[in-house]
Amino acid sequence: MSRRRADRKQRTAERTARRDSLLVLLSRVQRHGTLTPAEAALLRAHVEAEITEADRYRAEAGGQQAAVRREQQRLAAAEAAIVEAEAEAARHAADHAAACQQIAAMHAAAVGEVRGPRRGIVEDVADIRQRALDAEEQLAAYRAVYGHGTHEHQH
Repeated sequence: MSRRRADRKQRTAERTARRDSLLVLLSRVQRHGTLTPAEAALLRAHVEAEITEADRYRAEAGGQQAAVRREQQRLAAAEAAIVEAEAEAARHAADHAAACQQIAAMHAAAVGEVRGPRRGIVEDVADIRQRALDAEEQLAAYRAVYGHGTHEHQH
């Protein structure tokens, strides 16, 4: 048996004995109207012990109630934080969906049609840019060879 349990058991036994003695003394006062000086001293000691114990338990209960209130406040704060985090997660999900739609629209505008990316959105746009640069390069080479216009008129 643990020391704590043994102490509790002893206090319970002492309290039971004290209360039994109190009941005997109170019955004696009720029947006879008086107590011997030793009985009166015993009655006083038992009542003082009960008062001291009751005060201690009351103080402990007050401390426990304060601890319960603090835990309730912490729980309420945690629940509020959870609600706020859930709302923030919903906002982020909405922002993500909107960003995806915007990127899809930009991709469609860049490639000229609505379709999934071939290699990836960034890569597809880079490919289109490279094809445009290649076309400009070819046009410049064509102009260098054949002149600036597509038709040169001779008179």
